[in-house]
Amino acid sequence: MSCFAKINEILASSKKIIIAGHVNPDPDCMGSSLAVYSILKSMGKEVSIFRSDKYPYNGAFLEYAGVATETVPDFEPDLYFILDSATPERTTEPFFTKMAASKSRKILFDHHRHKDNGFYDAEVTDEGASATAAIVYRWAKSFGHELSKGEAEDICFGIFGDTGGLRYASTDKEALSIVADLAEKINYGDFCSKFFENLPKNWFAMFAEVLNSMEKYKDGKVVFFATTLEQLKRFNLAIDEIDPYVEEIRRIGTVRIIFRIREVEEGKVWKFSVRSRGDIDCIPIAQKFGGGGHKNAAGFTFYGTLDEGRKAVLEIAETLDL
Repeated sequence: MSCFAKINEILASSKKIIIAGHVNPDPDCMGSSLAVYSILKSMGKEVSIFRSDKYPYNGAFLEYAGVATETVPDFEPDLYFILDSATPERTTEPFFTKMAASKSRKILFDHHRHKDNGFYDAEVTDEGASATAAIVYRWAKSFGHELSKGEAEDICFGIFGDTGGLRYASTDKEALSIVADLAEKINYGDFCSKFFENLPKNWFAMFAEVLNSMEKYKDGKVVFFATTLEQLKRFNLAIDEIDPYVEEIRRIGTVRIIFRIREVEEGKVWKFSVRSRGDIDCIPIAQKFGGGGHKNAAGFTFYGTLDEGRKAVLEIAETLDL
């Protein structure tokens, strides 16, 4: 039996469907959600997308980029279709509360490390997949669906997001094969331009400030940098617009691990993103603070001052074999 057989069986008997992903949606969460939305719409389903926060700015060109709502739907669906969020609580507390209380069925596509907790009626998870978007591609192929140009762009957007534009270690043969298969349909050069070449003007000014305040440890192998709410206001930038900072800093030759700290509530709540190269596993670091993610990309929320957060992660960094 195909790993998608149970998924398709549930879908066949579901008319009203709500799609959701994790908090602070990244390109993979966005691309996967929009691709599934479009495919389900083509099947004649009534589909809604819930998102916790604004989608990445460079995904504005995607066909259904504007259909998602940040308000928890007030109707009861036949099915909850969760993408890129194996931990159901990460769909936000209000949405999870509604979903957990519901008798409607729930299915999952995801590629994060997790243990089956029995929450979902069916799931297809593969930690080895480059992106959840790759699983969506497999699913579409499994029942002979011909991807539209928009769906192909959604899937490539998700794969590009989680592989750094096919540059990271997560880029595997399947990721390259999928993009090659869809390259002509998406007009590859135009797609890359939309994905990479649309930075806001003030992006560079704030990045210069970030670089000047960046801290380096262990001969430049460990990097620590923070961005504040005050900076975002001063430079008129949105949170998602500065996400590429960590990717640019990761290009520094000596860097093995990066701690990127983003202020969420003034002086007391911070989002930590941990990025690494090679065999350095970020997951145990994030798990110490209640977070998770992938081997080379994980995150967590820290409650306290910036100095307390810095001290906590640098104590861990000192124990790493770099």
